[in-house]
Amino acid sequence: MAAIVALSLVSCNKNDYKAKGEQMAKQLDELCQQQDTAAVLQLEKGIRDLEKEIAATGDSTAIADFRAALKDARQRNAGYITKLKVQSGADKEETVKEVVNDALEGNVDIQAVSSSIDSLLQVQSEQKKQK
Repeated sequence: MAAIVALSLVSCNKNDYKAKGEQMAKQLDELCQQQDTAAVLQLEKGIRDLEKEIAATGDSTAIADFRAALKDARQRNAGYITKLKVQSGADKEETVKEVVNDALEGNVDIQAVSSSIDSLLQVQSEQKKQK
């Protein structure tokens, strides 16, 4: 019940992107910990879509707040998310390129990029062993 009330409060204030980012970061951590593949991929897509939507408004403070709220969770889970995307059929280069672009924009650090590349190499190795 408390989660529904909190979600309602966040929804009422469309410009409170920091709170939305914090909520999504918490969900991302929880879903990755639970290893809920479909939910993680859906949330990741939702985060990227909302990020584009906020950026399109031109509100640099809002996008900075949103990205800052998500930064730690994105960094912690970058490798796992990359692994899930590639296993789900996403283009390997595009998947890593997203993380590299995130790093160039300051949304994640170089360790997130390294983790993503390591995960990609692990998936490729596993796929070769299966053949």
